[in-house]
Amino acid sequence: MSDKLSKTIQRFQSKIDNGSFYEAHQTLRTITNRYVKAKQYREAKDLLYQGATILSNNKEYASASDLISYLIQIYTEESIPITDKDAKLKLIDLISNLPNTDSSLIDLSKSSINWSKLSPECSKFGDSDLHHLFGSKFLKSLEEVDVSKNDERTKIFAVAELHLVLGTFESVPLYVDYLIQCSQANSNVDPGVFLGRAIINYSYLKNIKFVKESQDIFLKQISQQPDEILKDDFKFYENYPLLNFLQLLVTTLEKDHI
Repeated sequence: MSDKLSKTIQRFQSKIDNGSFYEAHQTLRTITNRYVKAKQYREAKDLLYQGATILSNNKEYASASDLISYLIQIYTEESIPITDKDAKLKLIDLISNLPNTDSSLIDLSKSSINWSKLSPECSKFGDSDLHHLFGSKFLKSLEEVDVSKNDERTKIFAVAELHLVLGTFESVPLYVDYLIQCSQANSNVDPGVFLGRAIINYSYLKNIKFVKESQDIFLKQISQQPDEILKDDFKFYENYPLLNFLQLLVTTLEKDHI
């Protein structure tokens, strides 16, 4: 970081320390604009990263998310590929510092994923690490939503589920554990109703590894049921026909995949 940039950050920090959050935010944005117009992207990115970090540390999340959004715009304008590890990790770091319930996460998830899609190395669905990040945060945000607000919880889970399904291998246990919780909360329903979400979603993506992992995690949690009969590797449940069907489906998918 240049001396000029360091001094800018120091002045920014001083304004923050004095409680002049709005002034600090606007000043930083103005200076960043100058760097962008001069195509001095490195300086602009460093300034936004440092500024957003300081704002998050001071719980000024609205201002921090605005600077993160600006950073993503620069990534897009500069055509930075998702394979740029430094750029990607800084973005993940900044977003991780935001509260799980922050209202800006929806927009940030869209812009982040859209940026990742511009890289030819990335799948058409976007970067899996970014999907894991947002899926994890949305899922955790459910912990702060009253269980009586079913509609709100359903909407949040739908968004979390989309990201987790397109996420990494680490996303699978987060996703399946939540499905297990739903199954346990509805003990009068065939657990296959819940496991089926993971099986169908991952099957659509032809991700057999994740299909098998989902089934294994789920069945371990509901094992030792009174009506469970183990036949080789197949767990037969007299009262859960859908769960039995899903196991047969997974076996078929595995054979077709070989």
